[in-house]
Amino acid sequence: MTHPTAQQINLLHHTLGLRPDRREAHRNHFVAGPGHHDQPDLQALVASGLMARSPTPRFLDPTDEVFHVTETGKALALAELPEPPPPPKQHQYRDFLDADGCTGDSFAEHLCGERVPQLEMRHEHVKGGTVWEYRMYRTVFIDRDYPKHRDVQGEWMPTKKAAKATYKTALKAHHRTLAALRSGHSPAGAAA
Repeated sequence: MTHPTAQQINLLHHTLGLRPDRREAHRNHFVAGPGHHDQPDLQALVASGLMARSPTPRFLDPTDEVFHVTETGKALALAELPEPPPPPKQHQYRDFLDADGCTGDSFAEHLCGERVPQLEMRHEHVKGGTVWEYRMYRTVFIDRDYPKHRDVQGEWMPTKKAAKATYKTALKAHHRTLAALRSGHSPAGAAA
C-alpha cells in the first residue's frame, strides 16, 4: 500500500471532523456525487482500505456515494494529525490588567510609557459660535537637565480624527528619520 497523499490525509481528517485542536472524531461520513472533484482521491482511499462505501440513505440522490473512514484509516488520520498550535500568547491588554496599575494609569500609558500622545485644543470666538481646532503631540524626557520636549507633533485640524491622522503621519516620518540615522544615511529632505 502506498502512503496517501496530503490531500487524501485531509479528506480523512475532514470526514472524521479532526483538526489539530480537536483530536476526537465527531462524525464519519463524506458524501460525493458523480463528478465530485474529490472522487479520484476517495476511490484511492477505498482501494487502500482506509475508507469504505456506506449505503446511500433514501433522502440523498441515488447517484450520490457515501464514504466512511475505516478503523485503519482512523488510526492513520490520528497519526498524521499535526500537533496542536501552542496556546495563544497573552494579549497586551491582559498584561496591563495583570500589572494592576504598576505600568501606568491607562492602557495607553502601559503601551507607550511617558510617550503617550497628548491632545491640545484651541478655540476662536467668531460670529455665530466658537471654532475649535485640535493637535496631537508627543513629548520625551531626555534627562534631569533637559525638560520634556515635543519630538512628534501633528497639525492643527478642525476635528480630533483629522488631528490624529496628521499625528500618525508625523510619527511615521519620525520613525523613518530615526531608521535612516541608525543606518548611517541622511534622512530624506535633510541637507547633505
